[in-house]
Amino acid sequence: MSKIGIHSLVFGDTWTEETAQRATGIAAEIGYDLFEVLIFDPEALDTGMTGRVVKDAGLELRLGMALGPGADISSTNREIAKAGEATVARCLEIASDLRVPAVSGITYAAFNNYTAPPTNAQRAAVMAALARLDKLAGNLGVKLGLEPVNRYESNMINSLDQAGDMIRSIDAANMFIHMDTFHMNIEEADLPSVISRNADLLGYAHVAENHRGLLGTGNFNWSVYFRALADVGYSGDFTVESFSPEVLGPDLVGEVSLWRKGWLDAKDAATSAHAVVKSHMQTAELSVSPWNK
Repeated sequence: MSKIGIHSLVFGDTWTEETAQRATGIAAEIGYDLFEVLIFDPEALDTGMTGRVVKDAGLELRLGMALGPGADISSTNREIAKAGEATVARCLEIASDLRVPAVSGITYAAFNNYTAPPTNAQRAAVMAALARLDKLAGNLGVKLGLEPVNRYESNMINSLDQAGDMIRSIDAANMFIHMDTFHMNIEEADLPSVISRNADLLGYAHVAENHRGLLGTGNFNWSVYFRALADVGYSGDFTVESFSPEVLGPDLVGEVSLWRKGWLDAKDAATSAHAVVKSHMQTAELSVSPWNK
């Protein structure tokens, strides 16, 4: 049964007890089931506060992450690659400690605009690292998600097919595909077909417009997307991603190229996004959490 969540970056990129209480309180008031926290630095995250605040708001916690250039599993520099694997491992440990079912995101390379395609040696190294992480995830009782992102944010996994091929090639038992409609809008040619081919591995979804702004105001074909998921019996969760420089700092704005304001008020954006997702889920006859009926 699918649940609807919202990403912490909808409310800002500062995660303190004060900002966490405010964001989770708004999310709960609107009617969200889940709250995803992005782990910028696993050593800097206040895990105790995070788990407590989200739980106190009556929400379930989800965890996302993205490796950086200094901790890149796909790097030819052994120390950087080792740091990348260690970072993912630590995030899996945090998920286990907080009793969160999974951690997912750009877990296979860095969030980076690469200037060349990966070599066969780099792909082999990533496969080996992910195989080890898959085993660790199983030992910890959690799962690891691979989020395909567009060509400007990674060169390793840009499509659902590539993510599926990676998971199948290492015979992973504890991994899944984390969809993101912003990236799918750029990289996928046929939504129903790619969803059907990878239906057995689809475990989580970020829902974001083609411009990453206010949901429902872009050109992404939500009807086709939700219908395709309903046709394959998808029961995973959906988490809203809707960004604006109105609430994000200059570093993150630059990293994701948010040159225009998608909206001015986070609560208004979150409220309208929830309505858009719920409406499409119900129209497609996806099984909706009872909290959102």
